[in-house]
Amino acid sequence: MLQIAICDDEKKDLLHMRTLVEEVMDHFSVRYDIQNFDTGEELLDSGLSFDLIFIDIKLNGEDGIEIGKKIYWKNRNVKVIFQTNFSEECVNAVNKSHAFAFLTKPVEKELLKNQIEEFLRTREGIQNMWVTFSNTKWIYPTKGEEQHTTRIPVRDIIYFEGIKNDSFIKVTTKNGVFLYQSEFPELEEKFRLFGFGICSRGIMVNFEKVREMKTQELILKNGEKLPLSRRRSVDFREKMAEFFYSSMGGWNV
Repeated sequence: MLQIAICDDEKKDLLHMRTLVEEVMDHFSVRYDIQNFDTGEELLDSGLSFDLIFIDIKLNGEDGIEIGKKIYWKNRNVKVIFQTNFSEECVNAVNKSHAFAFLTKPVEKELLKNQIEEFLRTREGIQNMWVTFSNTKWIYPTKGEEQHTTRIPVRDIIYFEGIKNDSFIKVTTKNGVFLYQSEFPELEEKFRLFGFGICSRGIMVNFEKVREMKTQELILKNGEKLPLSRRRSVDFREKMAEFFYSSMGGWNV
């Protein structure tokens, strides 16, 4: 679960940022927890370890850059995104606190989404992250007619398959198969940064699960075979190579 902190002495700005972060994180179905802080000292004294921190560069009576610097020295893995109206402070923030990014107030949702996407891409072990599917119905193993909320690590998902003339997606995992109500383009947008690509119309596969690529066929590590569309072949191969050679790890198919 991602641990996120938001630090701002302006309550209105803090609540605005929290709402935007929740909307973006919910869009990607990633499990997360958010903690609010009114002051930098409160953030530092919390003793909590965060993955991502949003902090105002100008706090009441405090220097957000200095707070960011202290955060960095306590936890070299945390990513700090500053919110600021003062562009001239950005260089100082980079030099002193190793800032991950900057957002200008008032923060726009699309720009925030871009930064969170970048954070998720560069985060190590992205396939170990957990995602949430609401209103799922398991085909195998059978879990009755009730609809469930399914939480599962990305690494356990093998592929998604759209059902023709239906709004349900079949999700094949290492532990079984369930149905999930979603539009395929929406699903594609959510999972492309987790290492998934469309190999054929209505089928999106986890790159980590591909053992071999043939001219018009994928052979998965579990022995299953999926079609590889000739039209999509070049794009699929490029995206797969990009995923394995990115900062998330080396080639390990």
